[in-house]
Amino acid sequence: MLIEYLGHSCFFVKGASFSVVIDPFGGIGYGLKRVDCDYAISSHGHFDHNNFSGVNAKKTIVSSFGPFTAVPCFHDDANGLKRGKNNAFFFDADGLRLLHLGDLGEPFSVRNAEKFKVGADVLFLPVGGNYTIDGKAAAAYAKEIGARVTVPMHYKTENSVIDISGPEEFLGYFPGYKTVKKSFELTAENLNGFSPVTFIEF
Repeated sequence: MLIEYLGHSCFFVKGASFSVVIDPFGGIGYGLKRVDCDYAISSHGHFDHNNFSGVNAKKTIVSSFGPFTAVPCFHDDANGLKRGKNNAFFFDADGLRLLHLGDLGEPFSVRNAEKFKVGADVLFLPVGGNYTIDGKAAAAYAKEIGARVTVPMHYKTENSVIDISGPEEFLGYFPGYKTVKKSFELTAENLNGFSPVTFIEF
């Protein structure tokens, strides 16, 4: 499959059977590359995750549908009272299971992590703090979920105007991480060649 990091929390995944854009954004200080896809998923209704008009999708998704399973969780540490609800999504493509945590804000605990133990091969998780879990909590989630490849997202970049932190805190817990290009091929056969924490520098 092709995985392309479009920025913020947004990824384009193109497998043999379908293509999907996850959490298309707007209003964060830089533009979203417009791509054609079968599906577009939004983890929650905030502007930096639900810019469906920014992609050419045949169908938009906000809850479980077809190959995509939603895992309800919260956007904050107060059971949704601050920022509402969030859906993590997982799906299978080309022999791999991918899990995207959206704007997860629940503080780390083994109990909170349990619902995300879905046998994911690839995990996309927020690390920038403020509106989501921070780097320390993200590292704990990553270790507990135990995906074969973990990709940080939702972090501060040079052109971003969102008040979040960079990826440095999270990456500091994984000194052996490797960096890859924004667009790369990932298959069940080459997965072992990726670092357990793989950083896509945007």
